[in-house]
Amino acid sequence: MSVITSTTASTASTSTASAARTPRRVPLVVAASGAVVAGAAATTAFELLARAVGVDIALAFGTAPEPMPVGGFFTAVVALGLVGVVIAAVLSRFARRPRRTWTRAAWALTVVSLVPPMLVSTPGAATNAVLVLAHVVPAVVIVPLVARRLAPVNPRRA
Repeated sequence: MSVITSTTASTASTSTASAARTPRRVPLVVAASGAVVAGAAATTAFELLARAVGVDIALAFGTAPEPMPVGGFFTAVVALGLVGVVIAAVLSRFARRPRRTWTRAAWALTVVSLVPPMLVSTPGAATNAVLVLAHVVPAVVIVPLVARRLAPVNPRRA
């Protein structure tokens, strides 16, 4: 009888140990929001580096350029990144191929976002380059991280 008990106890401890090692899947919205914060942090680091090497980050739409506040990129990335989180959640639910659709849409929107930095009045070419790269940096971080969390094929739509 003790043999049966010890076998049952060892089986129970093995299944408990394997359940403890199995990672819990983080919900898409939480993981994508984390990707947005990571993208915003990377963009802020890029902004601080640009300011450290002397790039004057100032912009205007039709009037004299005004300095952009430190951390302005962080706020912009978070605000627009959360729109991207909503898009990813909708695609996760309704797209036939969420990962592919997200990747194409996100890169297309990134390309479109490069137009406004070309249209604003800035102090120089260095500022324009920083503004363009400030759109690319968060995309390089956010798009792949969110894409990794989306299914290649939606089982509801397959």
